[in-house]
Amino acid sequence: MTLLTVVNGFGGHAIALGIAGVGSAIGTGIAAMGAMGLWKQSIKDKKKLPSLALAMVGMPLSQVIYGMIFMNSLIGANLNPDSYMNQMVFALFVGIAIAASAIMQGKAGAAACANLAVDDKQGAGMYIAAMGIIETVALLSMVFGMGAIPAGA
Repeated sequence: MTLLTVVNGFGGHAIALGIAGVGSAIGTGIAAMGAMGLWKQSIKDKKKLPSLALAMVGMPLSQVIYGMIFMNSLIGANLNPDSYMNQMVFALFVGIAIAASAIMQGKAGAAACANLAVDDKQGAGMYIAAMGIIETVALLSMVFGMGAIPAGA
């Protein structure tokens, strides 16, 4: 007796979400280390703790959302089960692009925190703008990935 199961709309799409989530975890961790170094220096110098550092830590979190949006779009396309392996590879590469953005955003956030330790009155807008440019990589990966999803069968 053969058991036949049909699963509609799922081809490992969570790969994009999972990899984006890993990137966000790494990025926030890297930025948090930079923020903690900044706060340590601020305490040592008896200065107010710069709250901008917390924004630097949080910025790589949005990439998880982009991974989820892409995943939901791929699921919603309800493509033929014969294409599931292709969908998984596709989701893998979109997830990697989004994760890379989160990781690099975390590194940039840590560098911004190091700069804030030198002078917490200058550069804030430039740090946020630079991190926004890095964020754009994740957004474009998600949008172009969604644009490449074929119409459902």
